Amino acid sequence: MSSIKSISDGLVLDKEREAWLQNWLSKFGAWVYSGRLEKRQSSIIAEFMATVERRDYPEREMCSDDDGMLITKVVDKIYHIDRIAFTLLLLRYAFGSSDRAIARYYYGIAKPRQMVRRNRTVEYRQPSMSTCRREAKEIISYAEYLIYPHLYDAFKNRDNEWKMKNNSKNMLTSLIQ
Repeated sequence: MSSIKSISDGLVLDKEREAWLQNWLSKFGAWVYSGRLEKRQSSIIAEFMATVERRDYPEREMCSDDDGMLITKVVDKIYHIDRIAFTLLLLRYAFGSSDRAIARYYYGIAKPRQMVRRNRTVEYRQPSMSTCRREAKEIISYAEYLIYPHLYDAFKNRDNEWKMKNNSKNMLTSLIQ
């Protein structure tokens, strides 16, 4: 199973924060899928996108290039924590994959492990598709929980910098006049 589960400790976002984050990640996913992320950058996301086959999707709402680059910096941190979680996030948001499609992918990469059966015996076996579906959903939820504070702070800091920059320009113009 993914290592990201131990980091987030089973915590989840409330509905309001989850909606805010999913809105931005959906826009970011459309932006990444459109190819606006420059290939010449040594971005982990660009490298991943080069390995995956594209499908045609109807036009989706995208974020701006500035927002996309800001979100890229935050999402790239997940890559260093857990590559499986990173891949599942890209499948969900960039490729718009369904929960079942994500579970199929996760099932394909899941390695056999010790599992407790219903009769309380421990066996070394491949997890079932339903187990993979549940675990993939949990991994995405935990990854979103870890992304939220960093993304929120990144947007907040950028807005504060923009306000300070505009305030300093306004002060200069008022001093000049």
